[in-house]
Amino acid sequence: MTTEKKVLLRDSFYAAVIFAVVFGVIETYMVSIPFAAITAPIGGVLFGVFIYFFASSKIVAKQTSINDNGEEIILSGRANHFKGAEAVGGKLYLFKDRLEFKSHSFNIQNHQQRIDITDITAITFYSSLGIIPNGLQITTKHGLVEKFVINSRKRWKEEIEQLQFLA
Repeated sequence: MTTEKKVLLRDSFYAAVIFAVVFGVIETYMVSIPFAAITAPIGGVLFGVFIYFFASSKIVAKQTSINDNGEEIILSGRANHFKGAEAVGGKLYLFKDRLEFKSHSFNIQNHQQRIDITDITAITFYSSLGIIPNGLQITTKHGLVEKFVINSRKRWKEEIEQLQFLA
C-alpha cells in the first residue's frame, strides 16, 4: 500500500471518529443517549467510508490534475485552500519555480491558484480550528495571505524554503 493511501486511510478514520462524536453529542440532546449510542458510530463509519472513496476517486484525481508540461513535480498532495470561509478541496503541487493549487468541481469556489516561489515572503504554520496542526500559511510580497490545510506541512515548508534559497 502506498504512503498516500495510508495517509488517506488515516485521515478517513479521523474524519469518521470526529463525525461520530459530534453526531453523537447532537443526537444525545435531540433524541436520547441509547439512540445516539447506536446511530452515531454507524454514521461515523459511513462518513469515513464516503470520505475515503470520494478522495480516492478517479473523478477527483482527473479534476485536480494539472498539465505539468514535463516539469518535475517536487511535491504534491491533497489540500484545502481557504477562500473566505470555504475550505476549497483539491490538490497542491510544488514545482521548482511555483506552488500551484487546483480544486475539484465539488466546491462552490472552483479555482486554480499559482504562487511563484520568488513572490513568497513568509511561510508559517497554523492550526485548523485552533487545535489541528495541519495548516500552512503563505504570505506573498503583494500582501496576499494564502492558507492551505495539508499533510506533512513541515516537509512542504522545508522544500519551499530550499527552493527559495536556490532562486
